[in-house]
Amino acid sequence: MSVLETAERTEVRRLDPFALPSSTTSRFLILILATTAGALYLSKFLITLWWWAGDLPEQVRLAGCLTELRAGAAAVQPVRLADRYGDCTVGVTGRETLLLLALTAAPIVLALSLYAAHPLWLRRHGPEPLDDPADPEHDPVALRFREIVAEETPGRRVRILVDYARGGVTGRAFGLPGRPQVVISLGLVTAHDERPEITEAVLRHELAHIRNRDLGIAYLTVAIWWAFLASCVIPSVVAAAIWLPSALPLLALQLPVILSVLWLARTSVLRAREHHADVRAGDTPDRKASMAAAVETASWPSHRRGPFRFLSNHPRRQDRLSVLDQPGALLRLGWWEMLATGLLAGLTFTPVFEAARFLDFEVSADVQHHLSGLIFGSVVSGIVVVSVWRADAGRIAGDDHAPRLWRASAGVTIGVLLGLLMTPPLSGASIWHIVLGNPPLILAYAALLLLVLRTYLGWAAACARGRLPASRRLRRTTLAGAALAAFVIGPWLGHWFQGILLIAQAGNSWSILAIMLVTGARNMSLILAVTVAGWYLLGPAARRRLSTGGPLRLHLDDDRPAIVPLRSPRVLRALCPPLLACAVMAVGGLALHPMLAEASRHKATGDFLAAAWVTIGMAAGLLALSALAIGIMMGGRSRTSWALAHVCAGVLVACAPMTLVTLVHIAWAECGRERVIMCLPQGADPALTFGNHFTLIYGPALFGGLLLAAAGSGLRAVRPPAAEPAPRVRSSRVRIATSAATVVITVVVAASGYGVAQNWLPALGVVPAPPVTFQAQVAEAAGQPVHPGTVSQLDACRYASSVFASPAIRDGVNTDQRYYLLAIQLFHGTASSDDPALRALAAAGYAWFGQGRAEMITRTVTRILHYCTLVGFEHQVTF
Repeated sequence: MSVLETAERTEVRRLDPFALPSSTTSRFLILILATTAGALYLSKFLITLWWWAGDLPEQVRLAGCLTELRAGAAAVQPVRLADRYGDCTVGVTGRETLLLLALTAAPIVLALSLYAAHPLWLRRHGPEPLDDPADPEHDPVALRFREIVAEETPGRRVRILVDYARGGVTGRAFGLPGRPQVVISLGLVTAHDERPEITEAVLRHELAHIRNRDLGIAYLTVAIWWAFLASCVIPSVVAAAIWLPSALPLLALQLPVILSVLWLARTSVLRAREHHADVRAGDTPDRKASMAAAVETASWPSHRRGPFRFLSNHPRRQDRLSVLDQPGALLRLGWWEMLATGLLAGLTFTPVFEAARFLDFEVSADVQHHLSGLIFGSVVSGIVVVSVWRADAGRIAGDDHAPRLWRASAGVTIGVLLGLLMTPPLSGASIWHIVLGNPPLILAYAALLLLVLRTYLGWAAACARGRLPASRRLRRTTLAGAALAAFVIGPWLGHWFQGILLIAQAGNSWSILAIMLVTGARNMSLILAVTVAGWYLLGPAARRRLSTGGPLRLHLDDDRPAIVPLRSPRVLRALCPPLLACAVMAVGGLALHPMLAEASRHKATGDFLAAAWVTIGMAAGLLALSALAIGIMMGGRSRTSWALAHVCAGVLVACAPMTLVTLVHIAWAECGRERVIMCLPQGADPALTFGNHFTLIYGPALFGGLLLAAAGSGLRAVRPPAAEPAPRVRSSRVRIATSAATVVITVVVAASGYGVAQNWLPALGVVPAPPVTFQAQVAEAAGQPVHPGTVSQLDACRYASSVFASPAIRDGVNTDQRYYLLAIQLFHGTASSDDPALRALAAAGYAWFGQGRAEMITRTVTRILHYCTLVGFEHQVTF
């Protein structure tokens, strides 16, 4: 074959949009998210309207809980009384949340009912079967249509109906699962003699919907629209007109926005399925030409022009012909799709978090935000990550349009911010407080979200390039990658939203941004998400010994695979800089010995703790600096994600010996050289001590190292990219050394994993946490005198509400002990109140403090603040 023939053959090769999950599915997820956002908002509006009309504020709905608390303040044991109050309030708010969820689910239930009835609606004109016994068996048109059905949908029983009331050349596929049907017009049957290629292309197009399995998506999409109007929009307008007419202008502003977003999501689903059906029906050159002629001449649904073009369910003829000629357009990363995903995520997060808070207000804010973050991580991953994988597959197959990850990340970021700006205030606080009070701060948070999303999408693209060539089932691999990607991004989304809420509630303070960054370095969910992401990227390459991957069949016109070169992992090379950092710490840490030894002589003053923090910081800093070398060694153009994955692996493994070196330095200074081994546990479980120090070193080293590795990768990208090394045959000595190093790494990871689990599992709530040991300043604060009855109820609640209202940077440095110090101050303020209920709740807090029960201390603080909120409602004041 000549070079010219090869070039011509390459030009006609079209990309296969069916190799990975289709864009129709992603857009259907956007529709579900839009429906959920609108239903949550309108359901919350209806419930609030009902409370207002019935004069049922929160203190009235919880009147029974308040009465029980105040009646038993003098007779019931404080701990039991506090638990009883918590169970009562959670029960009331939980039932209200279930009502909200039931109203939110109403449009979905109604949509499913409409979908189940859609075959009856589409058969209202009484179409007759094509294979009716009255028809002559030798009818050539009927026989030809049956041949096409058998050819396009082998193994399926598809029923063909003829609508004698329609004269145009058109058709429609519909039906419930397992019972597909196609109704064709009489004009299509009669036109077969004159234009057989047109009529057969139309029939193949309708059968393509069955092959694509998008019948359910299509009619569910239409049903969701009408169900939302019937179960959400109309009840809201009617209820507002009856109970609160002054709310109608607000609805008049918000409903068009909600309905416009929902309609655009609806039409995008219907248009995408038409494009996929065109490509499926025109999967060969001859069928492609017939399908193009059918698009030009057949009686497709009319297309609206001008400003009403967005109302059309079908794409324009020009767009259909363009996609039919270049199906790779269906694989590209759409900016509007990213913007819509972010917009709906921002719109929906507030009501979802409110629902989680009311379902159990005693659950910590971290848990509430992480659970909500996982929900949105699943949606974002299902839409954004799958889109990135599709775009990367198209790039592998030869599409000239490279995925613009910065643009996509900006689209999601802008959408999230717009969604939050359009959302009603969350718990009395709104993002508008930040926008109007401190615009640079919200820009900083937006930049942080943009950086996180860009790193996330870059990781997703690298995983697609590494996972797809090593997979035989591309769709299953993509869906599995999207599921893991939801776990990776979910905690980060929750953490970011938590920072926005804290700023809106506590004030426009830059210190909260610093607190979120510091606490993020110790957040178990975030650390685990980054670690899993790094190992997931290295996984497929570690299993492949060759430098080229498996065949990827990503074209429609032939079966020639796309060979993708794979980068092999260099974990052993990436381990060298972190292990060198361990050696530097082992020797250079001796310079810290005088400071540690001096501080250990005055341990009660807290100086020893500060010296230990310096030692841990030195260890984390050395590991972070070693990541800079990894970035320079492994990075470069399009290799930043690869370098970051090696940082996760190298720092994780090297952190185990670094932790032992740090513990030896601390024990040596405290107990002397002779008793180092005996002093290592420091009076606690050795595994727990090791796990604590491992986390304190690994978290800061990991996040600092990722930033430095990205900088190192950028430095290397300035140079011309080096060619890929040719595969080398490994000698037996290299294999033996590699095997031995692998065994050592496995043992180190297993040992450190056991120690870290002793610290991470209690922090994640998997196993009960051990009793907390409080620092001297916390114990000293707990011993301060209390004067019951000297503070009024309102003053005590004002003080309690202000304790956590002004966070400072020091709150993020020693998070746990700082929180307990503030909690003790809150207990003191409420224990001095003249309200018996407040004193009873404070007594319960003292009891849990004496037992070292951290989770119960947090719950008691939450109960006191909740009670003070109700007191404020009673007295019509705001704390």
